[in-house]
Amino acid sequence: MYKPGLTIWYNVNSIERTLEFYTKKLDFQLQFHDMESGMAIISTNTNDCTIGFSEVETVIPSTSSTVFDVHNLEQAVEGFSGKGITFIGEIETIPNMVKLATFVDPDGHNLMLAESLV
Repeated sequence: MYKPGLTIWYNVNSIERTLEFYTKKLDFQLQFHDMESGMAIISTNTNDCTIGFSEVETVIPSTSSTVFDVHNLEQAVEGFSGKGITFIGEIETIPNMVKLATFVDPDGHNLMLAESLV
């Protein structure tokens, strides 16, 4: 029934600010942008996984986290911190499972980086 692929969708206050964050700071690629409708889609580092955005007046930040896998969490945190991304708290380790680092996008949506320890 399903085919490969996943799209996550967020409401945002400023599509331009959001695209700047996701393309310049997270290095994702712009796939679609319609200024008139205030919508955009970016491609992530994961095949067939995109993030879409709709510009709205009032944003209620998502409390669930979109998690991006990385090879080396400490290096990724250092690199993203150098681009102005602020992480919330310290790196969290779940022994024998994963290391996690949490940050937010410009509209307060939770995002995480994860390094598998398995």
